[in-house]
Amino acid sequence: MRSEKIPIGKSERTFVDIARRAQLVECAIDAIAELGLPKASLAEVAKRAGVTKTTILYHFASREELIHEVFASVLRQGAEFMAERTTSGQSAGAELQTYIEANVAYIDMHRKQVRVLTAIAMNFTDVDGRTRLPHDASVYGTSLAPLQAILERGQRAGEFRDFSTRTMAMTVRAAIDVIGPQLSVIPDLDLDAYVRDLVSLFRHATTKEAMP
Repeated sequence: MRSEKIPIGKSERTFVDIARRAQLVECAIDAIAELGLPKASLAEVAKRAGVTKTTILYHFASREELIHEVFASVLRQGAEFMAERTTSGQSAGAELQTYIEANVAYIDMHRKQVRVLTAIAMNFTDVDGRTRLPHDASVYGTSLAPLQAILERGQRAGEFRDFSTRTMAMTVRAAIDVIGPQLSVIPDLDLDAYVRDLVSLFRHATTKEAMP
């Protein structure tokens, strides 16, 4: 029995509820990173957390809901990491560079979480191969907006040339997101060189005149 009768799924949860949910999410992250998504069963997560499957289902209605929360939790962590490294008052070009560098830094420093995002994005699908994640959970959904905003600001300021900001934003994200799968086969990938190349590539792709 819970210490308070508060419906699961509501924002008003006890501190114990919140702590337990966070623990289960972390155990699920570890299981997915080590075993892959298909083998990260509720039984496996329960074993790692030292609880029963019933306990998990008390906090999450299903394995699918737990995986949704794992994905959202890692995305939130990445967003917080980015926010800490964003400096106001930068030019659009400098902000785009910061965006790329911070994303690659996050990938380098949080390889386990990146493996989990990749595993869920590639394998959390229905029988027809369509993603079971909500549209706005994807980095190609509504979360592209901040990157598009940088590009639009650069165009308004005359710093960037004319292009589709959504197409450019998707291209920037794709160039960043491919790092995760690469690291799974090339663990010692030179990320310092990679990020320098990306910054140079997108500087030339966005600015009105080629930079030296």
